Amino acid sequence: MDPVEATRTILVVEDNVLMRKLFVRCLEESGHAVAEATDARAVLDMMRELRPDLVVMDIVMPNLSGVELIQQIRADGALAATPVLAVTNLATPADKRRLVEAGFDGHVSKPIKPREFQAVVAGFLKTSADQDS
Repeated sequence: MDPVEATRTILVVEDNVLMRKLFVRCLEESGHAVAEATDARAVLDMMRELRPDLVVMDIVMPNLSGVELIQQIRADGALAATPVLAVTNLATPADKRRLVEAGFDGHVSKPIKPREFQAVVAGFLKTSADQDS
């Protein structure tokens, strides 16, 4: 693993405790620092404080949906460039297109397969690092 990747911080936004634990375990196994948010309303403040390299976000959450939250992230000049990966049960081509149109950089379908999830995250981090260079 690239030493730079090992130091990456990923914010997981998921209200379901079992799903959140699965995401965290997969990400920590890949050597990433992981922060967790269970309520979408706290995410903007967490992002400002942590400056995560990637946000992995559920779409269906109480209080504020992932689509509403991504719109707030993209509207905030300090946060807008942060890559955000949607994790969702929505898997049709039209659903995927709507997620991209809403502002997500990509998506992973639930139920996730740990190795595939880790590969998608690694790809996002590599792309993000390449764009920063």
